Amino acid sequence: MGLLDFIFKKTIKLENEFFGTMLFQADKKDSLKSYFECKRHFKPSDQKIEIGIDGEITGPTQKQIDFFKSIEDNYLTITKSITPLIEDEFGNWKDGFKIIDFHKEFEPVYLRLQRCISKPIIWEIAFESEHDRNHTFTFIMWDFEAKEILIDG
Repeated sequence: MGLLDFIFKKTIKLENEFFGTMLFQADKKDSLKSYFECKRHFKPSDQKIEIGIDGEITGPTQKQIDFFKSIEDNYLTITKSITPLIEDEFGNWKDGFKIIDFHKEFEPVYLRLQRCISKPIIWEIAFESEHDRNHTFTFIMWDFEAKEILIDG
């Protein structure tokens, strides 16, 4: 890749029937690290959410689309799995912290889907919270079970 190619790198866009306009971020050294970026309406929050989807230039697979739909359908199960991790971690900062209404207190802002090839499907979801606007709460999920919390800010 020459200097001009690097500077004037052409953005590759893909129109997907389900996810809409997607930008492809190719990793020329390791194609397994290539992914798409897009925004899509997320039913549980009734807002658009940023999405990263691992994949090839051909676009997301039907398995990835189906898994996204299952995330929306199982959102209550997901938030129930997430709640104890947040309360435990936030409890280190604020004694007696409890989530009263997850939907009002935490807004999903980002979702990352892997290729959905093997089970469990490992993926990420990130939230912003009215409790602390300076931090983002990201969860590593195995199917619909929260395994790890990362707090950035």
